Amino acid sequence: MKIALESLLKKTVAIINSLKQKGRYEMMLSSKRKFKRFDLPLIVKFKPTYGAVEYATAVTRNLSCYGLCLETKDLNFIRYENLELNIKLPEKESSVSLSGNVVWKRKVRGKSLGGIKLKIKDSNIHKKDMENIFVSSKIPEDNIYLSDTDYKMKEQKKKKSVSRETVKKRKIRQQAPASGMRKQYLRSGKCKVSFRLPKAAAPDAHNVTIVGDFNNWDPAATPMTGLKTGDFKITLTLEAGREYRFKYLIDGNRWENDWGADRYVPNEFGADDSVLIL
Repeated sequence: MKIALESLLKKTVAIINSLKQKGRYEMMLSSKRKFKRFDLPLIVKFKPTYGAVEYATAVTRNLSCYGLCLETKDLNFIRYENLELNIKLPEKESSVSLSGNVVWKRKVRGKSLGGIKLKIKDSNIHKKDMENIFVSSKIPEDNIYLSDTDYKMKEQKKKKSVSRETVKKRKIRQQAPASGMRKQYLRSGKCKVSFRLPKAAAPDAHNVTIVGDFNNWDPAATPMTGLKTGDFKITLTLEAGREYRFKYLIDGNRWENDWGADRYVPNEFGADDSVLIL
């Protein structure tokens, strides 16, 4: 028995080392990201840390506290090169200065995409810089951590104990936004799906549209109805037995996923799409 366990352990270690060498180990851990990624179209000026190259301009496809994706006409820098980044704050003249390494590059529809892993020299300064970016983009600080179950569990353990009734009410409030999709299957072979984007995901939003496979990703085809609670809702009748990719477009300039999606899949821009399974 002992020999069999030792053999299994060796095989497991060998598989992990192989995945690391092929660059797949990081992908396996992506579901445990500490920070949520946001599709924010922020203007970025960037250049190599070393050298006399002038600043180039790009737009962020997604952003988290750990990294971001740059979209530009041509990314001429090599992998692992260190870049200086100046991110312009929305509706302000000021910017935030960061630095990071190019960890991946690819071409998509004639445009260059580059994944940047941010370098954190001082965690306190970095936290303030990222909070400045997210607050300027009207994203509540609490929402930055929503994609990490382990992180939320640790934070909950730190809180003082409360009565069972208080805990029960808190759970109801937390679960309400997550139930973003409600399905009602019909005899016709179709399914009525109610989509709901909570106010917490789109604070101060004026309009939200749902965009996906069911409307050919047309950002203007399917506007959602704003409710008095600040939530946005819409009900669509879709063919059952299919999977649909989709996202929410907030005020025409920010993308958001459904917190209660059946699953998430990477898209060609380095971010994730929500998936509805019928």
